[in-house]
Amino acid sequence: PVYPEFQQIGREFAKASPMLAGNTVKSEVAILHSYDSRWAIKWQKHNDKYDPVAEIISYYKPLREIAQSVDIRPPTDSLNQDKLVVAPGLNVISDAIAKNLIAYVRQGGHLVLGQRSGMKDEDNSLQRERQPGPLVDLLGGRVEQYYALLNPVPVEGQFGAGECSLWAELLSAKDSDTEVLERYGKSNGWLDGQPAAITRKVGKGRITYIGAWLDDAGMAAAARWMTDISGVKPAFGPVPDGVEVYPRYGARGTVFLLVKFFKTEQ
Repeated sequence: PVYPEFQQIGREFAKASPMLAGNTVKSEVAILHSYDSRWAIKWQKHNDKYDPVAEIISYYKPLREIAQSVDIRPPTDSLNQDKLVVAPGLNVISDAIAKNLIAYVRQGGHLVLGQRSGMKDEDNSLQRERQPGPLVDLLGGRVEQYYALLNPVPVEGQFGAGECSLWAELLSAKDSDTEVLERYGKSNGWLDGQPAAITRKVGKGRITYIGAWLDDAGMAAAARWMTDISGVKPAFGPVPDGVEVYPRYGARGTVFLLVKFFKTEQ
């Protein structure tokens, strides 16, 4: 019974193909994905519930809801077209990756590093500098300590009040122009009042480090802050829940593909 539906989809694509010809997808937001980083974290998880894919999704979901279109790319790609680049768990940063990310920030982009970023080099050896390794000078701060959490820890600040679970990094702001966005609340004594997220403006660009695994509300607020400060706007404007937007740009102008997903109740 599903075959007639495939036939219908084929006919609809045939009708739409003249409009799609010569167009390409272009997003203002990119999330960096690295198999080396995933393998490095899974080899040394420290917390048995730590899943690098779940970490990526925790950033992807709220960013996709705001920006409507998010690219997933390797960290060596050209990032010039992106207003916002997010790197959750970019554990392995080679010299080539570092040069690419530093150039992106200095050219006016906003780079957001997620927890566990910049710990290893391309040989899976510890960086000489603490996290985020070769990006410490650009950030004007670093990770002083990290903790695998048994119990949630409160966090509050620019992203509102919420909880951090699984993993917490104690950050320091070394430069006077490095701003503390979030701090840990009273919990285990080691993290009390310490920075959980920091940011620094670098010329026309910006670099941010989020060291806490935030809850859903905290990630939604962080995504709003990231997109607002980076100038990211929804591609198509407000759409109902369950509708995904795929903007495509070309010589003929802009084409938006709107796809409606229906939930089936079992």
